[in-house]
Amino acid sequence: MLEVTGLSARAGTFVLSNVSLTVLPSSCHVILGPTGSGKTLLLESVIGLRNPQTGKVILEGKDITCLPLEQRGLSYVPQDLALFPHMTVRQNILYPIRIRGGKQSFENRIVEELIDSLGIGRLLDRSVKNLSGGERQRTALARAVASGCNYLILDEPLSALHESLKKELWYLLKDLQKRYHLAILMVTHDLEEAFFLGDAISVIIDGNLRQQGSKREVYQYPQSVEVANFLGIRNQFSSKIKKITGEFVSLYCGELDTTLTVSTERLRLRDKNTKIVTQAEFILGIRAEDIEILPLEHVAQNSCNLIKGIVMEVFENGAFLTIMVEPVNLENHIEITITKGLYTKLNLCAKQVCYFYLPEDRLFLLNTR
Repeated sequence: MLEVTGLSARAGTFVLSNVSLTVLPSSCHVILGPTGSGKTLLLESVIGLRNPQTGKVILEGKDITCLPLEQRGLSYVPQDLALFPHMTVRQNILYPIRIRGGKQSFENRIVEELIDSLGIGRLLDRSVKNLSGGERQRTALARAVASGCNYLILDEPLSALHESLKKELWYLLKDLQKRYHLAILMVTHDLEEAFFLGDAISVIIDGNLRQQGSKREVYQYPQSVEVANFLGIRNQFSSKIKKITGEFVSLYCGELDTTLTVSTERLRLRDKNTKIVTQAEFILGIRAEDIEILPLEHVAQNSCNLIKGIVMEVFENGAFLTIMVEPVNLENHIEITITKGLYTKLNLCAKQVCYFYLPEDRLFLLNTR
């Protein structure tokens, strides 16, 4: 287990403050955040390229905070991959084995498996200067795993690749993790990549740890406006709590001119210090894909959290459509994502009146502070 506790670090005027996280064995912990949020600074402090101002880095019960990089038992793949340009692919892969005095022969089972699984056998005698982006990525991963470290530190190693190759390497990385029981601490700003690869996710914004948990918790229970904005959740509305019952919370939303009901299930993973009391003000949010557009014949059956609106614009996005709906007599827009098939089935078109439903168990509250 890799543990980071209370780590703070500085780079110029930028400060990374009091970050704690745990990377469990055979798991992937993703550090997610926008560019310039402190993600790379955190990894450099963990790996030993920077000295933290406060905090500790503990690997399997041993404090490695003050150890040099080569003695930490961590394998690091930086953004630029740091392959040795004067070496061949073979020499790059064998370098960490040679440094630690291990068996360099390609009869080494792990090296053979890596070359086979990553599909780089034909590249072994080629200079790394003559590799494509994807080939360089595979070589860097092979070298990192060949080092024999069970802990892999990745700093956006796939960010420069085109989409199809990037996704191919996601599956390869998952396969390597499972095959060699790797614990991975990875940085990315790519939401899809984070939720595909990560088991646990920490969101860092402006040098501060804003939220942490399983990927399901972070995805379904954003805890602040900052996190929701970063996750691309555009449907956010100022609301005030009117009534609290055992199972539901009722909030008046002026921007939608309606009272909405939220399941208390959506409150269970919130900050324990947050006070859920009558008249408390929050931002009410919901993901575009969680809103349901109802056929007219079903409208009477779902009066709760049902809003009448007008389809203003429709944007095509591959197999999905993003629909901008304006509640009747209001100027706010609701963003809704549906499949093309459902759009056709509902016979929707611009300027058409429709009804949309905000499920009680999909709404969430965001702190305004």
